[in-house]
Amino acid sequence: MVAVTKMRIAVMADFHLGAKWGTPRENDSFDHAEEAIRKALEMDVDLILILGDIFDTRIPKLEVWDRALRIFSIPKTEGTNRLKIVKTKFKPVETIPPLALQGTPVVALCGNHERRTRGLKNPVEALESAGKLIYLEAGSIVFEKSGERVAIHGFSYVPEKYVLAQLRTWNPTPEPGAFNVLALHQSIGEFVFSKETEEESMLKVGDLPPGFDLYLNGHVHYRAETEAHGAPLLMPGSTERTQLLEVEARNPKGFYLVETGGRPRWTFVELKSPRDFFYEEMKVENASLQELYTKVRSKIQELLLRHRKNLEKIPIIRIRLMGTLAKEISRADFDERLIEEEFRDKALVTISKDALVSPGLEEKLRSLREFKEKQLSIDEKGMLLLEEYVKDVQGIELVSVRDLFGLLAEDRVEDAVKKLMSLVEKMSEVNTR
Repeated sequence: MVAVTKMRIAVMADFHLGAKWGTPRENDSFDHAEEAIRKALEMDVDLILILGDIFDTRIPKLEVWDRALRIFSIPKTEGTNRLKIVKTKFKPVETIPPLALQGTPVVALCGNHERRTRGLKNPVEALESAGKLIYLEAGSIVFEKSGERVAIHGFSYVPEKYVLAQLRTWNPTPEPGAFNVLALHQSIGEFVFSKETEEESMLKVGDLPPGFDLYLNGHVHYRAETEAHGAPLLMPGSTERTQLLEVEARNPKGFYLVETGGRPRWTFVELKSPRDFFYEEMKVENASLQELYTKVRSKIQELLLRHRKNLEKIPIIRIRLMGTLAKEISRADFDERLIEEEFRDKALVTISKDALVSPGLEEKLRSLREFKEKQLSIDEKGMLLLEEYVKDVQGIELVSVRDLFGLLAEDRVEDAVKKLMSLVEKMSEVNTR
């Protein structure tokens, strides 16, 4: 029985090099990318496949470029090439720099963070020009190792509204006699980049071209596994924490080690360099400002006592506040920066308060929406709005407010001033009592 030669492929995604630049986390993306590549080389992989968003921006800073080039030099100097290119499609072989095949080859897609206007070079293309990798926009490349062939069909990011049409135009087909991999950087079905932003995916699992042995997808920042047309669909997730989603707190950061063959085998390799990340949703009801500060401080102290994997870097803590506030305060009164600064030496704290509601404020917003829908004159809308805002003020009679508004509408300023002074005197008497 003849042994089948298998290829070992490291599948990574979303390094986001340069993310959080100028913050305490500016080194993190580089640490994670370098660890992933070094681990892959230690595992003696034949190929490294990166599924887009190597960089965090379309035009990276020179400082980011400097560190990226150093990282992508590692496979060139410390890896070994056992592969040869036997065929390409929509990717002329003469466009591949010879240096890109030195050491362990790297194949990469362009992600949405790197995508530029057609005709302009994106940073992944620039890495190819430097001989650091092979770039696939909508093309295929077939590698061979001791008779075993693997075809990588790569489809770089396309905006959602165009993705179905462009995927059908490209129309990739599996290479006969090869292990076929379809690699993308898109939202697919229920797997979206950020569930909090309610990103909508135009591409469903069933829309993927059939007949491939393995489907791979970047863009999604949390690890996920499913099937497409009966074959595995793997999403390794980002190596860098960007959106600080709850699902990222539950899933470790890392990459896949895939072995080709009739039915692929894969393992997930966890990275050690990412910071510990704790996500907590805190629900409050009719909370006062002091109560809110006390509860948030207590929760952070509790989270700091949890088990940690990385003791070299302080953890990330994200608290999402939800529920209702006391009627007299709004969420703007809660200054989350005070707490973030208070714990800065122990954790990188982020507090979200978008889901906090002040009942009084909500009532006023609802009234504003109702006023907008009513067919009223400017004067009528102004009067109703003024009444809405002063109805809870102690000592103010609505009839007096209406009189005041009427005087102003008729341009009787002196009479309005007298009426206003009368209102102030009445309010003073009430407050004194």
